[in-house]
Amino acid sequence: MNLIKIKRIRNLVIPVILGGIFYIFFKNILLALFMSACLSVYAIDALKGRDEVLAQNLHRQIIEFLEHMVIMLGAGKTLRYIFLNSWKKFPVPLGRCLKEVAENIEINPDLEDVTAVFENTIKTREAKLIASGIRINNKIGGDIVILLNSISKTLRENLRLKSHLDSLTLQSRFSANIIGILPVASLMFLYFFHSDRMLDFFSRPSGMIVLIIGGSLEITGIIILKKITGR
Repeated sequence: MNLIKIKRIRNLVIPVILGGIFYIFFKNILLALFMSACLSVYAIDALKGRDEVLAQNLHRQIIEFLEHMVIMLGAGKTLRYIFLNSWKKFPVPLGRCLKEVAENIEINPDLEDVTAVFENTIKTREAKLIASGIRINNKIGGDIVILLNSISKTLRENLRLKSHLDSLTLQSRFSANIIGILPVASLMFLYFFHSDRMLDFFSRPSGMIVLIIGGSLEITGIIILKKITGR
């Protein structure tokens, strides 16, 4: 099962779990669905943010690996030697991926296969760019050090721009989260201090209509805010 399928299953399981928890509290299916739908957006968003942090960390490690490759090539080492021995110098997640690459190299030392394993193990655009560059250089020739330096500068600039963009949108994302969570927080406040009245109101037809309309507007607003802020 690949990572994309795991994330899709995770995104489906989170609303189900939250819905069950809120139904135990409220004993009202509509209210539980509303609360779980709203909070699921933020829970999935938080997990997505964690995934992005891990991806940026891997991006930095790949840049460091490129610089390490340039130094080792300048010292007269081969690409096969670098892929075979570099995993010890890098922590998780890159170190684990490079170790898997090294284990495959011992079975099949062909450079084309080595770069393919590197690309398929790390599964990022950065790894694909490096692997494609090495394969092209291997076929047409040229200075591999210049090529890797050029890729390193490109990846470093991409990382700088991504970090700059995140810092520019941080305040707007924070404001959007506060605005979106206020109705949910208000319902939780009412439940803890006036639970009988709140549950009685939402058990009536008029309360259900208010909940359906308000819930639809709230969820639509959260989605629009996430689109505007880019997350």
